Amino acid sequence: MNRLFNRFTVMYAPADTTGGAAETSDETFELLNAEEEPEVLELPKGAPKKEGKDDDEEGDEKETDDTKDKDDEGEEEVDELKELEEELKVPSEEELDELVTPVRRKEILAKYPKLFKDFPYLEKAYYREQQFTELLPTVQDAKIAVEKASILDRTEHEVMSGDISNILLAAKQENQEVFNRIADNYLPALRKVDQQAYYHVLGGVIKDTIITMVKESRALGEQGAPLQAAANILNQFVFGSQNFQPHQPLARKSDPAQQTREQEYQEREREQIYTRFEGVREDLQTKADNVLKSTIDGHIDPNGTMTDYVKNHATQEAFQNLEELIGKDARFRSLLDKLWEKAFQSNFDKPSTDRIKSAYLSKAKTLLPSVIQKARRDALKGRRAASSSDSDESPAPKKGPITPGRSTPQTGGKTFKKASDIPKGMSTLDVLNS
Repeated sequence: MNRLFNRFTVMYAPADTTGGAAETSDETFELLNAEEEPEVLELPKGAPKKEGKDDDEEGDEKETDDTKDKDDEGEEEVDELKELEEELKVPSEEELDELVTPVRRKEILAKYPKLFKDFPYLEKAYYREQQFTELLPTVQDAKIAVEKASILDRTEHEVMSGDISNILLAAKQENQEVFNRIADNYLPALRKVDQQAYYHVLGGVIKDTIITMVKESRALGEQGAPLQAAANILNQFVFGSQNFQPHQPLARKSDPAQQTREQEYQEREREQIYTRFEGVREDLQTKADNVLKSTIDGHIDPNGTMTDYVKNHATQEAFQNLEELIGKDARFRSLLDKLWEKAFQSNFDKPSTDRIKSAYLSKAKTLLPSVIQKARRDALKGRRAASSSDSDESPAPKKGPITPGRSTPQTGGKTFKKASDIPKGMSTLDVLNS
């Protein structure tokens, strides 16, 4: 199974999660772990082939010079996996943003009547592209929209947490004049929205002024008595009392102990969700792995020409190539992440996890024919290469005693009746062998 299931990280707890995690988790695990027959994907019968003979047929034929020539031609053909990798390459932004007059659906069907019937995805993509283009005409527009949405999410989080310092800092760094207008309009805008909050802010400023006046009067000693009296008058005039009350936050002050308990509860909840996610992901990954390996194993050697070792190696190679191809598809990874988000929100119920498994297997099914064919071709070529190298070896010379009367290079087939017939310098062993 492609390790895309490992990419997703738990970032939040579903809003509707209020305990009961164990019950839902057990139900999900029981459904995923139920005993089932090994599932095998049904691949198209007409798997993609290159020009020339299929590798299975070549593997079954007797090795001849003609077959070897076809093997050489097959090695020069473009690798199917490389073609798939080319398909996964995204065109440049300039090419995507180039304004091209859209083709009407009627014109497409006039030339290719069964196009949308044979490829339903193309029909959906046709209408989806129209709607996307109306909102975001170019890829650059889409990137800007995503970036702004991210900034808006971050700003919303800061505002809801009650801290707008980063927002003010960003405005000040971006444009000092804009920041000055924000400062000028802050209090009037606050008064327009909520007068109580407006007077609360002013009251805090006035109380800071009173505290400063009292501190200064004490520093002056006897000369500071008029300043302290003025501070008392100001406090009585604004707040209607001679007793000074320190400024209090307008927001309800939370209990530190309560905050700690809430944080601990949220942390335990996140751990439970993450544990549940890990279990569901591992089960999905195991099930999908078994389906894909069974499918590859059932299609890698339809004619039974491979040994067990070669077949296992070819199956593993096809499985690894499949993982690499899916891992390179950024669009599919994004889709899978969205499905995991929905699974989190639905507390990992069976329909949401089934959609994840189905999406992955559907993607794998489109790549499996080419992946299997490539692995099969490599395995059969390796087998034929080994067979060819064995047949090219020259036979070993025959060893053993020489047949009596057999000619030798030294004598030329002559026999010797008397000692004078023996050539001068010939050894006794050569004479005996002759």
